[in-house]
Order: sequence, then structure tokens, then C-alpha cells
Amino acid sequence: MPENNELIVENRGSVSILTINRPEKRNLVTPSILDGIKEILNDLKKVGNTRCVVIRGQGDKAFSSGYDIHAIGENDMIKNQDGSNHLPMAAKSIEDFPYPVIAMINGHAFGAGLEIAISCDYRVCALHAKLGMPPAKLGVLYSYAGIRKFLNLIGSGYTKEMFLIGNPIDGSKAERIGLVNIVKSSEEIEEYTLNLAQEISQNAPLSVKTMKFMINKWQENQNLSSEQEDKLIEMILEVQSSSDYKEGQKAFSEKRKPVFKGK
Repeated sequence: MPENNELIVENRGSVSILTINRPEKRNLVTPSILDGIKEILNDLKKVGNTRCVVIRGQGDKAFSSGYDIHAIGENDMIKNQDGSNHLPMAAKSIEDFPYPVIAMINGHAFGAGLEIAISCDYRVCALHAKLGMPPAKLGVLYSYAGIRKFLNLIGSGYTKEMFLIGNPIDGSKAERIGLVNIVKSSEEIEEYTLNLAQEISQNAPLSVKTMKFMINKWQENQNLSSEQEDKLIEMILEVQSSSDYKEGQKAFSEKRKPVFKGK
């Protein structure tokens, strides 16, 4: 579990609120926070009283600005691909939670933070929030499973825009392209989200659980062939050993624009 209350859980009847609590770091996630999300959801599942979960970031600046780059391990890109890393396991725990999970995107959501949000069943987004996927600007790769979630939500055109260009979009555009369900002002978002969670929690549990399971299983069936997986792993290893990969991390730490050379 994360230290120093980096994850806060509040139970309000049949609704549980999970808050990523690193406002001084724009709620960047770490391996311990991601593992904590998985553990908390598993505990809530075992207890069985929660009918809806809300995930949010502390404050109004960021839902989560992404994965703490200083916590990226040497083999993380391969582990993201095969699902054994902290992020895909946390995302899977959200998807596998039997009842609806709402992302209250009360501020910026980038990279891993945005994947956490789109792994949820419903997204309420603040008007001022920016959402983006910056791996191409950092010289890293994103997992097929992660990209597939965007393809399911917004189609190939907008997925390519988000990943290949890498520029963030605002809440209004996110709603327009289907990345989020609804946009609310900073003043409205918390009340709206919690009221929605309460409404969902009063729906028939068995019906909700079964329909969520059916929808998720359909989405999971779009898989790569073994040959495509082998080719993708080969490409990931090429990126991971490249000078561009090291340059992306170094430039991020030095707060400058990277200079990529394609090798």
C-alpha cells in the first residue's frame, strides 16, 4: 500500500470514493499507488457493500498527470504489454470490479492518469481539464491493451491524433469525441458525480454486474495474433534500447524539449 496517505478511501453508504492524494505532484501515480488501487478495489469487492466507486484526484489541478517518470523500470514497456506491470494490473482491477466505477476528472489527466480514467465505466470531466497521451513526446511506447481502450472509445482517427500528435485536448473536445461522457464546471463536478454515483448504486446489483461483465468481455476479444505479438515485442525492445528512449527521459527531467534522432 502507498505511504503517507497517498490514497484515501471514503465510504458513503453504498458509494466508495477513492482519492489519489499527491496534489503537490499533480497526483502523479507510482507503483505503490497503482498497487494500492488494485488492493483497495479487491478489498471492496470482498466486503461486498459497495455498489459504485468514484476515483478522483486531490484538489482541482489534476486527476492525475500520469506515471511518475522517475519510477519507470527498465522492462516496464514489456511488462505493460504482457499485463504484468503495475499500471495494467491497476486498470484491470477497475475493469474487473463488479459494479460501476466513475472517473471524476477534476483536473488534468495525462498518460497513465488518463488510462486509469478510461478504464472506468463512466467519466465526468471538469471544463478546465486537459487530457493527453504524451508517449511520442517522451520517446516511449504505450501498450496495445491501453491503446485498444482508446480505439473502443473514440475510434482510430482520434486515437491516432492523441497518440501520434500527442497534444492535449480540452474537456469540451473530449466530450465531443466520446472520450468523456459529460463535462461540468469546477463548481458542479463533485456534486454531480456523487449524485450520479448514488443513483447508480440504487440500480439492481445483479443486472448491473452482469451487463458490465458482458460489455467488458466483448471489448477484450479484439486480440493480437501470436505473430503480431512477437513483432510488437521486437519493436518494443528496439525502442527500449534506443538512445531516443534515454533522451526522452533525460529531457523530461531537465524540463526541456527532447531532440530525437530515430535511433
